[in-house]
Amino acid sequence: MESMMSARQVAELLGVHENWVYDQAVSGKLPSYKIGGSRRFDPDELRGWIADHRHPENGRHPPHRPARRVIATALTRRSVQHDEQRSELERRMRVSRKRDEKAAREEDDRQPRLFET
Repeated sequence: MESMMSARQVAELLGVHENWVYDQAVSGKLPSYKIGGSRRFDPDELRGWIADHRHPENGRHPPHRPARRVIATALTRRSVQHDEQRSELERRMRVSRKRDEKAAREEDDRQPRLFET
């Protein structure tokens, strides 16, 4: 089962503002669930909603892009962004740890030694 999507992820997927997503969800026009005080969206229900609300412009039919692929792409992008953020956090932690170790060594060097070993 795919994980539920947040309003921000749905807004990014649909190319609309996050407030629009909340307004549509609260009015019942966009299928959603309120879980633990936050709105969540089932990707399968969202696919159905996208398919039902597809309108051709100027009588032309839009190119066929299955909603499943669009959502899968968005979920993959979210996963990549998460991995990049985690990598950046790990890099910052390594830098911070090295800086702390260096500061501790410098502090040890400044302390007078009573007995040489």
